[in-house]
Amino acid sequence: MIVIFLFWALSPQAFAAPSSAQQTLLKQQRIWFHQAHRALNKHDMKTFHRLQAKLADYPLTPYLKIWQARKALKQGNDRIAADTLVRFADIPESRNLRRAWFKSLAKRGRWAHMDNMMSYYPKLASRYPDTAMLTNWHVGKKQLAINQFSERWQKGKKFPVAYGLLQKAWTTQGHPTASERWNLISRLARQGKWKQARKLARPLPKKQRHWLTYWRNVQKSPEKALQHWPASIPPVQAAMIISDGIKRLSRSDAGKAWALLKQLEALDGQHINGDYLAKLERFTALRAARQHKPEAAQWLASLDKSVQNEDTRGWRNRMCILQHDWQATLEAIAAMPEQEQQQSRWIYWSARAADAIGEPEAARFLFAKLAGERGYYSFLSAERLGQPFQFNASGITASDAMIASIEQQAGVQRAYEWLKLGKRSKAAREWHHALAGANPERWQAAAILASRWQWYDQVIRAAFKANKLDAMQDRFPIAFEKSVMKAAKETGLKPASIWSIIRQESAFNQHAVSYVGAKGLMQLMPKTARKVARKLGMGKGRPRLFSPSVNIRLGATYLATQKSRFGNLALASAAYNAGPHRVSRWLKRMPFDDPEAWVEAIPFNETRRYVQQVMAFVSVYEWRQKKPSTSLIARLHEQIQQVSMNDDALKKPALVRGGNP
Repeated sequence: MIVIFLFWALSPQAFAAPSSAQQTLLKQQRIWFHQAHRALNKHDMKTFHRLQAKLADYPLTPYLKIWQARKALKQGNDRIAADTLVRFADIPESRNLRRAWFKSLAKRGRWAHMDNMMSYYPKLASRYPDTAMLTNWHVGKKQLAINQFSERWQKGKKFPVAYGLLQKAWTTQGHPTASERWNLISRLARQGKWKQARKLARPLPKKQRHWLTYWRNVQKSPEKALQHWPASIPPVQAAMIISDGIKRLSRSDAGKAWALLKQLEALDGQHINGDYLAKLERFTALRAARQHKPEAAQWLASLDKSVQNEDTRGWRNRMCILQHDWQATLEAIAAMPEQEQQQSRWIYWSARAADAIGEPEAARFLFAKLAGERGYYSFLSAERLGQPFQFNASGITASDAMIASIEQQAGVQRAYEWLKLGKRSKAAREWHHALAGANPERWQAAAILASRWQWYDQVIRAAFKANKLDAMQDRFPIAFEKSVMKAAKETGLKPASIWSIIRQESAFNQHAVSYVGAKGLMQLMPKTARKVARKLGMGKGRPRLFSPSVNIRLGATYLATQKSRFGNLALASAAYNAGPHRVSRWLKRMPFDDPEAWVEAIPFNETRRYVQQVMAFVSVYEWRQKKPSTSLIARLHEQIQQVSMNDDALKKPALVRGGNP
C-alpha cells in the first residue's frame, strides 16, 4: 500500500504516465473495487470485507464505506450513517447518504432527528417538501405545517393517509378557503381537467359554479364566449378566465385575440384590471410577432411603457427587419436603452439598416465596431467589410506546481478514477466539488489537467471558469476525429459542420443526457436514433448512443437528411434543434429571401442562438483545421429546397421549450 501513497505524491508528468507496475496495480484495484461493490449489493459481506481490505489506499474506497452505511440504514443503524457522514463529509456521495438517511428516519417516524437535520441542511426541506411539512407538524410547528399544506394543496398535491391529522387540522381552520379553492380550480381548468374542477366547485354557491360553466365555454370557443362577457364575474375569477381564453385564442389567431382585448378594455374598469389587461396585450403582441404577423410591430410599439421589456423591444426590431422597414429599424433601435443598443445583434442590424437607406459611411463605422471580434455578427460584419475573420486566439498556461496541487487533491484523484471506470457523471461531481471556489489561475491549471485526460467537456468548462474565452484550441477541440471524418465522407457533410453540432449540442460530453432524454455527443433522441439506424441497416435494436462512433454516425446522417430536405445548413440546424415541421411552417410564413433576417426572426430564442452558434462554429472549425474560411454569408444564402409540411423525412422531436409558433 505504500506504493499507492507514493504514486499519488508524484509529479504531474509521472501522474500522466505512471510506471507499468503502477498501471497494473491500479487496473487490479479497479477490478477489486467493482467486485467489492457487487458483493455489497449481493450481501456477500465476507467477500466485501476481504476486497475492501485490499483497497485501503485506493481513492474510491470511501464510496464503499458510504454505500455500506446506506445498506445499514435498512436495519435502522443510524450510528454508522452518522459516523460515515462525519468521516466523509467532503465526498459528494455523502449527500446521497444524507438523503437516504432522511427518508429512512421519515419511515421510522424519527421526527425530532429529522428536524435537527433540516436545521443543519436546509436543502433537505426544499428537496422533500412534503416530508419536511410532516416533520414540522410532528415536532410542534403546527401552524407552519398547515400553511405549507395550503400551498401544496393549491398546487394539486394529493396526500396519503399519513397526512390525515394535518389535513383535519387544516380543514378545521376553515380550509380550503374560497380563494384557495379557486386557485386549484384555475390550475385544473387550464389543464383541461374539468371533471376534477367541477367536483372541487361543488361546495361553491350556484352563481360561482356558473362561472365555471362559462369558463368551459371560453375554452371551447374563446372568441365567441369572450364577446359576451358576464359583468358579474369578480376581478379575481375574471383574470383567470380571460387570461386562459386570450392565451388560447392567441395561439391560433393572435389578431382575433388582440381585437378581443380591445373590446374587453372598454368594459367597466371595476371588473377588469387595466394593468392586468396590459400584460395580456404584451403576451398577445409577442405571440403575434413569433407568428411573424406584420401588424405585430405596431402592437408592440403601442404597448404601455410599464409592460415593455427587452423581449418586446427586440421583437419590434425583428418585425421591422423582416419587413425591410429600415428606417423603422433604426428608430426602434434608437429607442432602446443604451445597454441594449450596444449588443452585437443591434449594432449589426443598425449597420445593415444604415447601408440600406444609403448611409454607407455610417454602416462601415458600425460594421467595424464588430469586425475585429469573434462570433456570428462579427464574422458577418467582417465579410461585409471584405476583411478576414478574427479569431483572437490565445493559450492557457499554468505552472507545474499549480497543476500538481490540483491533481494531488483527493477529489480530483477520485474524479480521475471514476473517469477510468467510465462513470463520467460521478467524475464530474467530484471534479466540480473539489474545484468549487477556485480562482481563475487554478481553473487554468484544471483545464490543462482535463486536457491531458482528454476530458473535453470539462476542458471547455474550465476555460470558461478561468475566463479564457480566447483559448480557442481548448474550447474547440478536434476530438473524435476518426469518427467525424468517416461520417463526413459517408454523408457528404463537411467535418466542420459535424464538429459544430457536437460542440453546440454536448460540448463533447459523450455521456450527456438532456432533460428530454436526448443522448450522447450529438444529442439524439432514442426513437430518432432507431429510425436512422434502421435506415443505415444497423439493425432494429437500441443503438449504443454513448458510443462516440455510433452517435456521430447517426447524428451526422440525421443532419444530412435535414440538409438534403432543406438544402441549407442554417435551416438544417434549425430543424435539428426545433424539428423539421416547425422549420417548414416558418418558411411558409417568412420567405428565405433574406437569410440573415430569417434567422434573426426564428421564434424560439434557443433555436435562434443555436443556429447562429452552429454557423459561426463552422468558421471556427475551418480555422482549427487550418483551412481557408468559407463565406458565412454564402452558407446562409445557400439555395434551399421546396419543402412540404407532409414530408416524411426522419423527424427529431423538438428539444426546445415553448409552444408551436
